[in-house]
Amino acid sequence: MNHHAVKSSRIASIAYDKCSETLEVRFRDRSAWQYQSVPVRIFNDFLNVVSKGRFYDGVVKGKFKETKIA
Repeated sequence: MNHHAVKSSRIASIAYDKCSETLEVRFRDRSAWQYQSVPVRIFNDFLNVVSKGRFYDGVVKGKFKETKIA
């Protein structure tokens, strides 16, 4: 997956795989999570919102099947 560095105090980068609809979020504390069955519009919105942390908390976290990968 191609990660995009983002401006956020908590999130370091995000990536998306269109084939599997998998969103990957890497945090500044070096943890990383993958989220399954995420529509591409969620990824695009995530890239464009001002507050990445607020978007993550309200739209991603707890809304999709998640797996800790690091």
